[in-house]
Amino acid sequence: MMTAGIFLMIIAGLHWRFKWQALTLDQDLLAQYASYEVEGAEKRPVHIEIPWFVDVDISQQVLVAGEWTIAEREASHLANSARPGEAGNIIIYGHNTRPILGNIRALQGGEIVTLTSADGSKHQYQIKQIVEVRPDQVEYLLPTSEETLTIYTCSGFMDQKRFIVRGERV
Repeated sequence: MMTAGIFLMIIAGLHWRFKWQALTLDQDLLAQYASYEVEGAEKRPVHIEIPWFVDVDISQQVLVAGEWTIAEREASHLANSARPGEAGNIIIYGHNTRPILGNIRALQGGEIVTLTSADGSKHQYQIKQIVEVRPDQVEYLLPTSEETLTIYTCSGFMDQKRFIVRGERV
């Protein structure tokens, strides 16, 4: 009985570690995002909606000591990534819970995502790519030359994977 208890404590600890770990970022990727200027507050996304799947507010998050901060009760926008309406990779991420981004795992592709900016403007993207990756597969987070929306959450056994959907502007 004691062995089972110790085993469950180890499993719980590992689950907590993986749940709170974002995609692993190396120093080169951190330098690319550090080069973005955080300005244009009126363009920042404040809400994301995918009919039937996601309808949640978005807060701004930043890199702190090489780790991404994350909102507890809403989706997060990496403030150093692109903003709606401009070229680049707009990165939205959040916890794998139903009220936040857990439902993106049911997307099939082709769905329309609407981001609302702080100034009230709406920007739509169509889901074109869905993948599940390891935390060290960061190619989906790299800056892009075109306006691209990247949304991700945890998935897999004990949240060891990252579920990513990407969309293009429509």
